Amino acid sequence: MQKSILILGACGQIGTELTFALREKYGSENVVASDIREGSEEIMASGPFEILDATNYGAIEDVVMHYEIDEVYLMAAMLSATAEKFPMRAWNLNINSSLMF
Repeated sequence: MQKSILILGACGQIGTELTFALREKYGSENVVASDIREGSEEIMASGPFEILDATNYGAIEDVVMHYEIDEVYLMAAMLSATAEKFPMRAWNLNINSSLMF
C-alpha cells in the first residue's frame, strides 16, 4: 500500500528539500506539496501542489480528504525577524497550527 503525504510549507528551505526527497522515495503523485503561495517552477511541475494556509483547518481537511492523505508534515513557520514584528501571527502559525494534528 502506497503512502499519501501532504507537506504544509513545502516552499520553504526545508520544505522544498523534504518534498523532493519524499517524491523521489514515494513517487511524485503520492506527495502533495502545499504552501500559502506558489513555489518555484521545479516544485510546481514535479507533482501535485495546493495553495493552502497551514492555519486553516477546514481547508487542510478538504485537501486531506480529496487526496486521501495518510501523513502530514508541518514545515510552515514564520521566521524569527518577521515573528518579532507580528508575535501573535507567529504564535498562531508556529504553535497553534501544530496543535491541529
